[in-house]
Amino acid sequence: MENATLQVLSKCNITPKYKGYTYLPVAVRLADQYMREPLCIMADIYPVIGQIYDESPRKVERAIRKVVEVGWQNNREYMVEIMGFGAKKCPGNAQFIDALVYYINWKMTHTSHQECRGILETQQ
Repeated sequence: MENATLQVLSKCNITPKYKGYTYLPVAVRLADQYMREPLCIMADIYPVIGQIYDESPRKVERAIRKVVEVGWQNNREYMVEIMGFGAKKCPGNAQFIDALVYYINWKMTHTSHQECRGILETQQ
């Protein structure tokens, strides 16, 4: 999950110079782990990341917001694809993290089905 998130950030021309580059993959992993439970990003995700990196939850929130904004500026079309609808403005952190979890899970499932199909076709 974290590698896939980093690939998305790379496609949006987001570099490791932003702290959110490090925080967002962890946020996506945590959101994915607790996907079936009610989750409050401010209470459940930011404090955990803050503890890991010795930052306040507020600074974690701001760093992730900055990365989402930079991604929106650098590759809006791809961000809209991730969101799954024609977004007119930059998504919020929770909205983007949620969409990213679903996008990555869909892409992983779709890719693995394609790989299986390819293996089966070569064996016939």
